[in-house]
Amino acid sequence: MTSTHDTNSTPSIAIIGAGLAGVNAALAFHREGWAVDLYSNRTRSELRDEVPATGTAILFGASRTPDRTITTDRYAGTAGDPATEAAAHFTASSVGIAGAPPEASFTAGFTYEAQSVDPRLRADDRLGEFLAETQDGADGTAASRFIVEDVTAESLDAVAAGHDLTFVATGKAGLADIFDTDTDRTPYDSAQRYLLTVTAQGLPADHVFAGRGSTVPGGLLSLHEEGEVFVGPHLHKDGERDTWVILAWARPGTATEEAFRSAVDADTALDVLQDLHHRVFPDVAGDLDSLRPLDSDPHSWLKGAATPRVRRPTARTSGGHLVATLGDTSVAVDPIAGQGAQLGTYQVAALRDGLREALEKDEAWDENLLADLFEAHWDNHAAAGVAVTSLFLGDPEYAEVAQEFFTSSPGDPAAASTLFSLFSDPSPALRLRTAGDVRELVASFREVAA
Repeated sequence: MTSTHDTNSTPSIAIIGAGLAGVNAALAFHREGWAVDLYSNRTRSELRDEVPATGTAILFGASRTPDRTITTDRYAGTAGDPATEAAAHFTASSVGIAGAPPEASFTAGFTYEAQSVDPRLRADDRLGEFLAETQDGADGTAASRFIVEDVTAESLDAVAAGHDLTFVATGKAGLADIFDTDTDRTPYDSAQRYLLTVTAQGLPADHVFAGRGSTVPGGLLSLHEEGEVFVGPHLHKDGERDTWVILAWARPGTATEEAFRSAVDADTALDVLQDLHHRVFPDVAGDLDSLRPLDSDPHSWLKGAATPRVRRPTARTSGGHLVATLGDTSVAVDPIAGQGAQLGTYQVAALRDGLREALEKDEAWDENLLADLFEAHWDNHAAAGVAVTSLFLGDPEYAEVAQEFFTSSPGDPAAASTLFSLFSDPSPALRLRTAGDVRELVASFREVAA
């Protein structure tokens, strides 16, 4: 919006990309009474059923609060409750390190409830709400639209010219490349892991991984010299029962990466990951043998790699029109610490509030405002999300921190819970550098818990 915008008119916003961040923003902005055009290069059914999930989109506790300001939490049930048994929640994770004695394993109890929902389902549900409310400007809000159109770098200029504000939420590539990389905030210049993930079924949602010494239901986090693996209960888009997601990372140049690259479909992806557990994590390999591919979803798997990147919040089109980043286009992190969906949720809620406040003050929706809002997002959430991701990637800067956490957690439940509290509130990662920092954080965590 320029400073000459007619404050008596309805603000218009374009959002390019109908992934989770884009749909969240479209719904949130529309409910403010603004006219939103949500652009997608795929139809609603294609977005739901003809593409793979690009992650798990787990919301770890704290981020569920801003998410509920966008729309009702329709997955708020508790796993094991017959009334809400489709919901996928877990409150603990068992940790194992390859080659370590059994007593080095531990189970961390969370101080929050993690919610694991297929991002295709979460986005589709919200797109459905958006479409229901935009029919003929229903419920008194401005007329908004879902437009199936492939927006290119060239056509983006016309889109931006026709709206007060345009956000690009196309993920880590494509139109994202029109925004400059913030090299001071981007921690790596190459992908740090090669990813292989598959959703399968066959274990009950309340399964206990007894081979790792666990006595409570939950997920698994397993570490070995060539990478990491997370296994957790997951609510699949088709409502399949007893579904679990396996999300595995391989260090570049390893035999594990080579094995991941060999997967060609869900069956071979699951075979590769089950074989990995037999070779490296035999304590839980038998459990994972119970899993089988989802016949209903040929897109239940994904492989690939992406470079983490922080981009400048705004850019100009060829015609000089302002566009802004959103979601992974703003801050793209490796999924190892589960920060991607959380950062997008925080950003959408803060943008909504910041844009509303600017309107109330008759301030322009301009480059300065967008820069200020991104700086606030960086300070409040994104910097910590990037930092905790580096910690779990085994960045040398956090070597002493990781060593302290993983050696103290088997004998200290407070240390284990503190480690996993970083998924929900990663802000302590900004100041953790030494074993002493970890011990101080654990002590404060123990004090609060008491």
